[in-house]
Amino acid sequence: MRLTTKSVLLGLPVLFGAALAAPAQDMSEAPRVNELEARLNVDSTLFNATIDEEPSDDMLELGRLVAMGGAENGGSGMACVTCHGANGQGDGAGVFPRLAGLPGWYMYKQLEDYAEGTRPNRIMTGIAQRLTEDEREAVASYYAVVEAPWPGPQAAAPISGDQLQWGGQLAAVGSAEQGIPGCVNCHGPNGTGNPPSVPYLAGQYAEYMSHQLQLWREGTRQNDAMGVMETIASKMTDEDMRAVSAYYARVRPGLESVTPPAPMDDGEVAEIETETSDLLSDVD
Repeated sequence: MRLTTKSVLLGLPVLFGAALAAPAQDMSEAPRVNELEARLNVDSTLFNATIDEEPSDDMLELGRLVAMGGAENGGSGMACVTCHGANGQGDGAGVFPRLAGLPGWYMYKQLEDYAEGTRPNRIMTGIAQRLTEDEREAVASYYAVVEAPWPGPQAAAPISGDQLQWGGQLAAVGSAEQGIPGCVNCHGPNGTGNPPSVPYLAGQYAEYMSHQLQLWREGTRQNDAMGVMETIASKMTDEDMRAVSAYYARVRPGLESVTPPAPMDDGEVAEIETETSDLLSDVD
């Protein structure tokens, strides 16, 4: 199966990453295939997991096998669960993003791009090249169906109220002065994504998102067919990247406000909470 006409769709930030050291993962969290099949009864989940055809139980079984290190040309050293976890929760270190519930086609495209070199990564490139095309499709569908708990507030790095407010503004309306469009234009209200091609940002790890924006700006990551993310990132400062990433790391699907975590006086806190809530309400 090839990317055919879907290749023209946007491939925006957020997906796999890897490093030399990985956190310990609880393999018992891996869902059984019958649990995954039951989740496909929800239309939105089925759509999210569909790449070229609706995923079958055999495909989900293969995806689970690949995630556990059972790829045809690999082994335990290629186990996705080592870095991303059996339930796709990932880790907040900055290189192990959350995969659970990302659009299947989006993840499949990232694996294709790793293999082809348009998204270079010293670990993921080699892994993607050793996976067969069927394995890439299967493991992408698997993680699209998997569910994982959202990280708690303590997982987000500290940020000032002013920075959080600026991140919320960039997310909702962008910056006319800098020529930056609002993230919601593609990633949807509250950063919930737009399958099959646009990933969610809400609840993704801030360090990971900020790092990807830097890679877009540097030109290291060039796997957006329309060049949208390179253009946007080129107009962003490091502060912009940190602010919008920290903002989305605190957003959860269905929530309409984000509480600034930094200590401020009561008047400042109330003002920022109100303005952030208003921004989100405008895009709901």
